[in-house]
Amino acid sequence: HIESIDQSNDVNGGPSGVGIASAAGKAAFWDMVGAPVGQPKIIAFEGEFALCAGHAQELKTQALALKVGKRLRVMFSENNAGIDDALIGGVIDAKYTGYDLLQQWTSYGWNVLTMANGNDYDQVVGALKAMDDIDPADRRPVIVIGKTVKGYWPTASNGKIAGSTDQVVGYPSHPYAMKMNSDYFVTLAKTFEDKYGVEFQGIRDGAVTDTKERLVQFKTNMDVAMSLLDKNGLGDWLADRIVEIGDQVKDDFKLSIDVRQDPFLDERLGVAKLPTDTQTVKVKNPVSGAEKEIKIALFRKAGEVAGARRAISEVIKWCNVVTGGRVATIAADLSESVNMEHGSLWGHYDPEKNPAGTRLKAAIQEAGNASTAIGLVGQSASLDPEKFAGVWAWSGTYGAFTPLMYLPARVWSQQNQDSKFRTGVLHILAGHSGPETAADARTHFGIFSPQVWKLFPRGEIINVSFWDYNDVAAGYFAAAEIAAREKKVGIIAIEVARPDFPVADRSKFADTDIKAAAKGLYVIRDFAPGKPKHGYVIAQGSSATFNLVQILPKLEEAGINVKVISAISEELFDHQPESYRTSVLPPEAVYDLMFISSGTRRMWPLRNVGPLTDDYSMTSDFHNQWLTGGLEPDVIAEAHLDTKSILAGVTRFANDRSKRLDATRGLLGKL
Repeated sequence: HIESIDQSNDVNGGPSGVGIASAAGKAAFWDMVGAPVGQPKIIAFEGEFALCAGHAQELKTQALALKVGKRLRVMFSENNAGIDDALIGGVIDAKYTGYDLLQQWTSYGWNVLTMANGNDYDQVVGALKAMDDIDPADRRPVIVIGKTVKGYWPTASNGKIAGSTDQVVGYPSHPYAMKMNSDYFVTLAKTFEDKYGVEFQGIRDGAVTDTKERLVQFKTNMDVAMSLLDKNGLGDWLADRIVEIGDQVKDDFKLSIDVRQDPFLDERLGVAKLPTDTQTVKVKNPVSGAEKEIKIALFRKAGEVAGARRAISEVIKWCNVVTGGRVATIAADLSESVNMEHGSLWGHYDPEKNPAGTRLKAAIQEAGNASTAIGLVGQSASLDPEKFAGVWAWSGTYGAFTPLMYLPARVWSQQNQDSKFRTGVLHILAGHSGPETAADARTHFGIFSPQVWKLFPRGEIINVSFWDYNDVAAGYFAAAEIAAREKKVGIIAIEVARPDFPVADRSKFADTDIKAAAKGLYVIRDFAPGKPKHGYVIAQGSSATFNLVQILPKLEEAGINVKVISAISEELFDHQPESYRTSVLPPEAVYDLMFISSGTRRMWPLRNVGPLTDDYSMTSDFHNQWLTGGLEPDVIAEAHLDTKSILAGVTRFANDRSKRLDATRGLLGKL
């Protein structure tokens, strides 16, 4: 289970093949930045059990779709051994001879090489040479399947160690099965002692039960083994040889990008510089030289019919204009559906036909797509570890299916936190989120699923949830400004829903700033001065917020004096000055608020809220059941997020204010 904190490894590996699953993206990165074919190489090592995992399986299609060629080289150790079983003859009955690993990879179109003995150095070197000699025009990824032995020992002969002890091979040789200083361990150690003239200490006295003594014995015997480097100048020779080889590695490739500049620090990506009018921009293809004009509408006029999701392609497009095409997107066959398709200035990426494209082709493989995006952002062409020279990437799907992306993204977040290098930012787009995805049946409802993106250490991901078109650019680029400058932020998760509502008229809001979403929370309706206050109503989600805004005149008529706040992002709100945070939501307000959300009561838009919040809030799971489905109006009504239900809920909340506060005081009084 390798980790990238060891600089000789480029990924965190282990669970479900997530390490190797990022290999296609890593290879594609170097093609996208114009590196020579096959230089540098992406070499991945894996065994048959991990290659059964879903993430690793999806690599097969990902790598071929991206035409990474011999830059990607997979070394497949076929030893038919896991931790507690064999694959063939164990998990798979040996009578199923059609279960053939070589044919599996061949059938996916890969260039497959084989080795009879993967434990033989000459054969391994021969395979490496054969991969180097592959025609650069052959864009198939390469895999070498080598027969290996789990439990291999160099002095074993005819299944025996030291001529008499049976060699333990296959899954029984897994270390969990070995007791400390067992007879078999001592037998192996003796062959080492005999060959090199050393003697290990204490191993013939049985297992050590005292923790301190066990660690002392471990350190002592590691020193015995490493003492070989002090004999006959071996250590000096080895160090010199490694440096000599290292000096032959080229790091001055001519690339198509400027490795001295990080384009994501460009001030045009800052919220303050975002143009509010539709822009007509001339762009030039860096490969063909072709020019064209494109329009970018980061903001729209009030009343125009365009849901928040319609702004996604616009922000990606603006990023690509400013950075010179350094934002890649990969989204199954849903790229158009989740509104990422038109973020690419030059269409689909193809290393042979269209290297300037940034929209990567992909199948319905959410886990693999996210892993490829991680591979892309995990690379940097900068020789300075403090500077980033690479790409950012978006991977999107329905909100309901984004948990498939969570495992590789969670491992990526850990890697990004610990990496000694500046890396790119992974974007997860939870498109068609909320209960509004009624037309696709309730299997597609993104009510609970998108909340997995809260399951990260605070500050290592920025979540943004948009309800209005004009919130998207301001909110997203506020998050991007932070992520480009704060290394620990490795992920931005964006949630949008399907409905195409009219763009909000912000002249009627308490906060009329068209870029208010950049502040995380903003005030839609403030308390009426000089009148009794009835509490705070915080909205998040598309239909939830839109329908709340629709009933504001009725609240006014009824004399209900609540402060209405739009919650775009708790993380962005946390970055605001204390004076702003207090003006919007003072600390005591947490005991006097309700949420109206298309999410769930299991995870509120804001943390540390009062004990009665659940009693008065309105969410899609208010009744602790799955919604039954229907047309969009039916689903919203069933979720009690329609205007009639919201009016009733806010009225109840306001009318019960004295009761609510008395109950809260009573709870505190019992302490």
